Amino acid sequence: MIALSLVVIVAVVAVDLITKFNFDGILNSGIAWSLGADVPWLWIVVVVFSLVLTIVLLLWLLLGRRRWLKSVGLGLFIGGIVGNALDRLISGGAVHDFINFGIFRNNIADIALTVGAVLMVLHLIMEETRASR
Repeated sequence: MIALSLVVIVAVVAVDLITKFNFDGILNSGIAWSLGADVPWLWIVVVVFSLVLTIVLLLWLLLGRRRWLKSVGLGLFIGGIVGNALDRLISGGAVHDFINFGIFRNNIADIALTVGAVLMVLHLIMEETRASR
């Protein structure tokens, strides 16, 4: 299951970075929905937090029960974190958003983060259901 997570992480980061630099979009120097875009040092905090969160999630993956839903969810989530963190490091604190959903723009890493979070919540619900039986 760890190998599955690593494959998902690498795939998300690769697709994310390839698409960010091959499609026209906007540079978002803020976090979600451009919040904090006017705070020039915020990206450093975001990258450091991303690295710490990645380490915590990898420990959860390594030390916890190995389930496919958790592995894929964590792989997507961590891949999204790493993709956006690398983009911020490469682009001087901003991420490339190029997928237009009308009221906001996104990128592959953002979508992976969202889907990964949903899968992890489903995993936790399923684990709680198993434990209560």
